[in-house]
Amino acid sequence: MKIFGAILFASFILASCGGNSIESDAKKYAELMCKVQKMATEGAAKAASGDMSGIAESTQLATEAAALAQEMQGKYKDASDYQQFTVAYLKAMNDCK
Repeated sequence: MKIFGAILFASFILASCGGNSIESDAKKYAELMCKVQKMATEGAAKAASGDMSGIAESTQLATEAAALAQEMQGKYKDASDYQQFTVAYLKAMNDCK
């Protein structure tokens, strides 16, 4: 549950970001969040069978996502950049497999 909280927190923080590299930043964050989601699912399945390694990996990725979100928060502050980032992030998340 803490992992999902970190993911949600990072998503909200990053949603306030955006600039000329908005698309690449959004794609980078979306790819990381996609990995976090996959690892969280896989980690839960492993944990159910007694293997806690997946939880550790998932937690590490969530920590990286939170750090990236904080970096982006300082980078993009303009409202139009925020909107552009949000659109680019959501578009990139649609490609998450």
